[in-house]
Amino acid sequence: MRVLIADDHELTRAGLRAVIDREPDLEVIDEAATGEAAVDRCAAGDVDVAILDIRFGSGMTGLEAARRILEHAGTRVLLLTLHDTAEYVRSALAAGVTGYVLKDAGREELLHAIRAVGEGRTALPSALLRLAVSPVAGPSDSDLARLTPREREVLALIKGGLTNKAIARELGIRPGTVKVHVEKVIAKLGVTDRTQAAVFAARILP
Repeated sequence: MRVLIADDHELTRAGLRAVIDREPDLEVIDEAATGEAAVDRCAAGDVDVAILDIRFGSGMTGLEAARRILEHAGTRVLLLTLHDTAEYVRSALAAGVTGYVLKDAGREELLHAIRAVGEGRTALPSALLRLAVSPVAGPSDSDLARLTPREREVLALIKGGLTNKAIARELGIRPGTVKVHVEKVIAKLGVTDRTQAAVFAARILP
């Protein structure tokens, strides 16, 4: 899995590279010190996961860089930041980011997040998801009641960051059937995608 590290602090980039390059399945192929440089590097099409800080010292923000990078098929974004406020988390979700990790996270949490995002899964800790959702925002308990037992199972697994294939293996059903369940869950909850469904699930499910 090929990784780009984008942060305006050289020591941060060096520390991340030291952790990531020790993993046989991960490779840091480049670094960037600005959002603009990160976008340009990802345009080459050989980056699997771009790790971005939310804020750079100047120029394009990490969120804007994330939006532009996500326009390139095949490149996924993991935000690694000091910011854990609801505003930042909501902005990240709105940008389409599926991975958000704080800089004080442990080594294993970081590596798990990189792999999850690279595989098309989510890496959004429940605490941050709850932070991003106000008690009155989004779907309600009555929307949850509209889901069938199977759809609730699927929603719980979406919350856990599983892909459709992984959900199919977990439930012993076909991936195509999972896709149908996911589409019904999204429609019944009135959300736009599985990330928003995961946000709701983190707030409402045990």
